[in-house]
Amino acid sequence: MTVLIGDRKIRIPKPKLLTYDDYAKLTPPDNGNYELHKGQIIFMPTPIPKHQEISGKLHYLLFGYTLSHKNGKVYAAPMDTEFTPNDTLQPDILFISKDRLTIVGEKKIEGAPDFIAEILSPGNTTKEMSYKKYIYESCGVKEYWVIYPDKKTVKQYENLDNEFVLIGEFSINDSVKASVIEGFTMKIADIFE
Repeated sequence: MTVLIGDRKIRIPKPKLLTYDDYAKLTPPDNGNYELHKGQIIFMPTPIPKHQEISGKLHYLLFGYTLSHKNGKVYAAPMDTEFTPNDTLQPDILFISKDRLTIVGEKKIEGAPDFIAEILSPGNTTKEMSYKKYIYESCGVKEYWVIYPDKKTVKQYENLDNEFVLIGEFSINDSVKASVIEGFTMKIADIFE
């Protein structure tokens, strides 16, 4: 882009859009709590204990279920997931069905998982979560759960024509049934208590 200042034209370079390869070159202690959004490195605060407890419980439930049913694989953050050349995110929990395990690469997940759960933390911004939702739905994640630790609720979304539709909001006394992990039902209380 060129701007005119007085009688001089000054060229302003475009910011470089980073790719997964740029992101992967970060070396300790500079890596781990970052994601790549729109080609820019975004700092992610370290999760708080409540977040990690919920993540651990959900991972345990999903991992045990998928292991016994041999219907796919479950991963927990940090797990680099490349959605586009300029968007590498680390969903809190993700599931990939056995028919799509080819997207599990040697160093990262190379495409949209079937299921993602994000657990909100005080450090999450509305802008960040809106962008993640946009990436997840436009790249083809089939089911998305947003977990609200303070309210002890879970919102379940299903992807219809690249747009998430709210299926329901479930509270502590409810159960939620996954739509893409066949047969998986979870009591909301199991991840909060």
